[in-house]
Amino acid sequence: MSPLKFILLAAILALQVARVSAIQITEYSAAENDRFLSGFPSAPVENAGGSFVGLGYDWSGVGWASTDGTKGFGLLSPQHYLVATHYGGAAAVTVSPSDGAVSSGNQFGVVNLGVPTYTSNGTTTYDLSLGTLTAPIASSAALPRYGVLDLNASSTVNSPANYTGQGIFLTGRGGNGTQSPRVAASTINTMIVDASNSFFVTTRTSVQLETGDSGSPTFAAWTNPNGASELALVGNNFAISDTYNFINFLGTAAGINSLNAQMTASGFALRVVGNPASSWQGDTDANLSLNSNWSSGSIPTDLFTLFNSSTATTRAITVNANTNLRGLSFKSNVATDDAFTFSGTSTLTVGRGGVTNYDEARQVFNAPVSLGDHQYWDAGAGGVTIANLATNGKLLEVTGAVSITGTVSGNGSLALTGGRLDLDGASTYSGTTWVHSGRLSVGGNITSSSGVVLDAGGELYGSGNVGAVSGSGSIDPGNSPGIFTAESLNTEEGMDFNFEFSQTGSPAYGNATASGNDVLRLIGATPFSQLLGAANEVNIFFNVASLAGADSFRGGFFTDNDVPFFGSIEGAAFLYYLANPTGTTIYNGVNYAAYAGPISLSTVGETAGFSSGSQAGFVMQIVVPEPGAAPLLLVGIVIAFLAIRHRRTRCTG
Repeated sequence: MSPLKFILLAAILALQVARVSAIQITEYSAAENDRFLSGFPSAPVENAGGSFVGLGYDWSGVGWASTDGTKGFGLLSPQHYLVATHYGGAAAVTVSPSDGAVSSGNQFGVVNLGVPTYTSNGTTTYDLSLGTLTAPIASSAALPRYGVLDLNASSTVNSPANYTGQGIFLTGRGGNGTQSPRVAASTINTMIVDASNSFFVTTRTSVQLETGDSGSPTFAAWTNPNGASELALVGNNFAISDTYNFINFLGTAAGINSLNAQMTASGFALRVVGNPASSWQGDTDANLSLNSNWSSGSIPTDLFTLFNSSTATTRAITVNANTNLRGLSFKSNVATDDAFTFSGTSTLTVGRGGVTNYDEARQVFNAPVSLGDHQYWDAGAGGVTIANLATNGKLLEVTGAVSITGTVSGNGSLALTGGRLDLDGASTYSGTTWVHSGRLSVGGNITSSSGVVLDAGGELYGSGNVGAVSGSGSIDPGNSPGIFTAESLNTEEGMDFNFEFSQTGSPAYGNATASGNDVLRLIGATPFSQLLGAANEVNIFFNVASLAGADSFRGGFFTDNDVPFFGSIEGAAFLYYLANPTGTTIYNGVNYAAYAGPISLSTVGETAGFSSGSQAGFVMQIVVPEPGAAPLLLVGIVIAFLAIRHRRTRCTG
């Protein structure tokens, strides 16, 4: 039996000892090892001093139990965090974004990942769990998306020896709930990874974890393919002995698969990062599957790869045979016209490492792209364009500027977390479409998707077609203005709407991209799953020079049901704005000022000549009453109310 396995029983028993002190660090100093200089936990001030051991890394994704500042967690997504099973999660988790404020999220639950941590005396313990929050932490917190470090030789074979000697940061508690958590540099000493164990150890020569440090994350000091320093997760603390610190290991195939199985249920994919095994050169020709075109002299099948425009002879690449790459990174360079393009009829399969574009140029995949695993893509400001995507039952989560011009197929799902995703083709994928934050523009048809879920920071717009829409984000039909079509709405979580009206009378129903007035067309038999209430804002932007008595505008909601629906919307908080060069509210690049009314709101029957054919239904109508006339249904809203109720007005100028 391995000596490490032999001493595990003593290590686990050590967890039962009452808390004694903070993580112990040889030659500890607050300047070097404290994450915060002061103010912890309510108003923490980050340690930006030159002697801080963690200087240059983003620590804002490391949170703590809201009621116990000694209990630390590492976030894997805005909604998921690592937990040591024996120590548990927290009713609420707090993080400290870079802006100095704090943000918290309530726990929904904790699930054991079913990955064997250690086996001692014939008993296997599963000590790695995943905590899920009830909703993602707001995108305004700008938390880092920590990746799990994948140094394995393939996506199915574990290579623990590749981690031995890796420089890491151990994190742990302060002396009490008001003393800063601590960070210490260390090194992976020994890995134990087999069918019944998945952990590694560090010696206690310079850093000694203490009881109460369980669950706090351990990071690799990783240099990403673009040359920048990042924190990459490798595990979390779970036990101690007299000789060693024990850390749950995340980087096994089973660990990665189990994390993805849990996270994808709420629309997040695990970010997996690794070191490029080979760089594309293209010295021989443009063929992707040719040994001599790679710096390693062989095709890097199921490996991480680097595409560097400053060293590549050829950037117009041909996918000449079906090729599987575990991850693709595009290095940043000064030139702005240095994009790579992937063409051909063969399929490029992208593995769990996804695509990361560090460059300012847009990378273009004209060849078919297939997902080999659940994955996270960071397209950056430069962006990524995909012609056709096969999901293969996997989730693709993206951030940055992404455009899919053709078909998305398969029974997988899509998710957007920041940035913009354009879907312009007639897709057939059947999974969910999540918008956690950012703007999803649908110019094509995604009615095959089981539904669009909008989190609080998500916006849905465009002139295409979707199925059922639910959540707490906003819908902005058209592209200033236009017609957007959905099956139905579930608005109970506080969904909001933004409608622009630039002409009196009816919209130009036959022109979905330039209709004059915004229209959200609802084609389902039950267009509204419930009545709109005060939590649902409907912002009306009159993009006209002035309003006069008897002015009438039609648009906003339109139902194919030939039945009045005013009762479904009258309870919403309607806010009105009038174009004004000095106004402080900006929507679609236009300045607006609050308009206090009076306004009359109703729904009226109308036969709309949509491009797909005429449809009899009902449409929302807004009338400016004649001076002295009584409003028909809904009268003006006071300016004070307007001032406090425009929380989701979008600034897109």
